[in-house]
Amino acid sequence: MNRAAQLRERLFMRRLRRGAAATLDYVLLIGVILPAAAFTMWAGPRIIRLAYEMVYVLLVWPFM
Repeated sequence: MNRAAQLRERLFMRRLRRGAAATLDYVLLIGVILPAAAFTMWAGPRIIRLAYEMVYVLLVWPFM
Protein backbone atom coordinates (compact mmCIF):
# COMPACT_ATOMS: atom_id res chain seq x y z
CA MET A 1 0.00 0.00 0.00
CA ASN A 2 1.47 3.34 -0.96
CA ARG A 3 1.69 6.44 1.22
CA ALA A 4 -1.28 8.26 -0.40
CA ALA A 5 -3.59 5.29 0.13
CA GLN A 6 -2.59 5.04 3.78
CA LEU A 7 -3.24 8.74 4.25
CA ARG A 8 -6.68 8.48 2.61
CA GLU A 9 -7.59 5.50 4.80
CA ARG A 10 -6.49 7.33 7.95
CA LEU A 11 -8.56 10.40 7.02
CA PHE A 12 -11.58 8.20 6.29
CA MET A 13 -11.33 6.51 9.69
CA ARG A 14 -10.98 9.89 11.41
CA ARG A 15 -14.17 11.11 9.70
CA LEU A 16 -16.04 8.00 10.83
CA ARG A 17 -15.02 8.59 14.46
CA ARG A 18 -16.01 12.25 14.26
CA GLY A 19 -19.45 11.34 12.88
CA ALA A 20 -20.05 8.94 15.75
CA ALA A 21 -19.07 11.63 18.27
CA ALA A 22 -21.52 14.08 16.68
CA THR A 23 -24.31 11.51 16.93
CA LEU A 24 -23.48 10.96 20.59
CA ASP A 25 -23.62 14.72 21.17
CA TYR A 26 -27.12 14.91 19.69
CA VAL A 27 -28.34 11.95 21.76
CA LEU A 28 -26.96 13.53 24.94
CA LEU A 29 -28.55 16.87 24.07
CA ILE A 30 -31.99 15.41 23.42
CA GLY A 31 -31.92 12.72 26.12
CA VAL A 32 -30.25 14.54 29.01
CA ILE A 33 -29.91 18.30 28.58
CA LEU A 34 -33.41 19.10 27.32
CA PRO A 35 -35.23 17.17 30.09
CA ALA A 36 -32.94 18.79 32.69
CA ALA A 37 -33.74 22.23 31.27
CA ALA A 38 -37.46 21.45 31.28
CA PHE A 39 -37.29 20.33 34.92
CA THR A 40 -35.40 23.50 35.83
CA MET A 41 -38.06 25.66 34.17
CA TRP A 42 -40.77 23.77 36.06
CA ALA A 43 -39.09 23.65 39.49
CA GLY A 44 -37.12 26.91 39.31
CA PRO A 45 -39.80 29.31 40.56
CA ARG A 46 -40.64 27.07 43.52
CA ILE A 47 -36.97 26.73 44.49
CA ILE A 48 -36.49 30.50 44.31
CA ARG A 49 -39.61 31.10 46.42
CA LEU A 50 -38.50 28.58 49.06
CA ALA A 51 -35.01 30.10 49.22
CA TYR A 52 -36.57 33.56 49.65
CA GLU A 53 -38.77 32.28 52.49
CA MET A 54 -35.78 30.64 54.18
CA VAL A 55 -33.76 33.87 54.09
CA TYR A 56 -36.80 35.81 55.31
CA VAL A 57 -37.23 33.47 58.29
CA LEU A 58 -33.53 33.67 59.17
CA LEU A 59 -33.62 37.48 59.12
CA VAL A 60 -36.94 37.95 60.96
CA TRP A 61 -36.57 35.16 63.54
CA PRO A 62 -34.80 37.29 66.21
CA PHE A 63 -37.66 39.82 66.16
CA MET A 64 -40.47 37.30 66.60
